[in-house]
Amino acid sequence: MKVRVKDFPVRYKDTRYKKGDELNIAQNAFNDDLFVCLDKQKDDKTTDNAESETEYEE
Repeated sequence: MKVRVKDFPVRYKDTRYKKGDELNIAQNAFNDDLFVCLDKQKDDKTTDNAESETEYEE
């Protein structure tokens, strides 16, 4: 998943990333306090599922 470092430097896989740097990380390494998610695919899938459920409820 593609992310951007939020407020302070982080270390991921022996590399230091500064505020504003973008990188790809494993989904299980994501921490909302450290990163901003740049991948919208996960959000799109959630939206699609919600729309599908709404269609079935009607």
